[in-house]
Amino acid sequence: PLSMNQRKHPRMNSRLILLTLVAAASATLAHAQTFCSVREPNRVIHEMFPDSTGFRTDILEITRENAVKLPADLPFVFDRREITRHPLHVVVRRGEIIGYVQARTQATRWGLTEFVWALDARFNLLDFRVQRSREPGAAELGSSKLGASLRGLSLPDVRRRWSQAWIEELQARSGLPAEDRQLVEAAVSAGAKTIWLATEIWQLPAR
Repeated sequence: PLSMNQRKHPRMNSRLILLTLVAAASATLAHAQTFCSVREPNRVIHEMFPDSTGFRTDILEITRENAVKLPADLPFVFDRREITRHPLHVVVRRGEIIGYVQARTQATRWGLTEFVWALDARFNLLDFRVQRSREPGAAELGSSKLGASLRGLSLPDVRRRWSQAWIEELQARSGLPAEDRQLVEAAVSAGAKTIWLATEIWQLPAR
């Protein structure tokens, strides 16, 4: 119920309602940003593309219609929270596009793990970072040789190789224990999802 003061001052009451709506919208935006954005993009992009001279950020959207187009043989699914807009960083060197960087989130044993994947200009896997994770092996994964093992693979390459035997091989080759196998699978899935979105949904041209 309205207080006596609010009944006397309806304009003030309207302002309070407006402020509440703005705060709620800001909280929603902040949640969406933490789910799908690269933190500190300047630093991360410089690490992944040390010879870059800049980048631009395109805002692209995943719709429900996009999500249902997912072929059954791809090793990932979409979380309902991914049905939203996503920033894609387009990395350039003296005006020429040399790659792409995007954050992708995958479900792992202890919750959601955020990866940042870099693709080359032809949409092949280049490198990744673990941005946020509760997994005990996340730090070891981020400093492992997994990125080097995947470098240069295209989406068809990942689809041809995909099997539990391949994931086990990648885990062993990266020097990671067996309990981190699901984390390895999540990293590869996030990279494949990044390529699929760029090429099949957003239909960006290869350079």
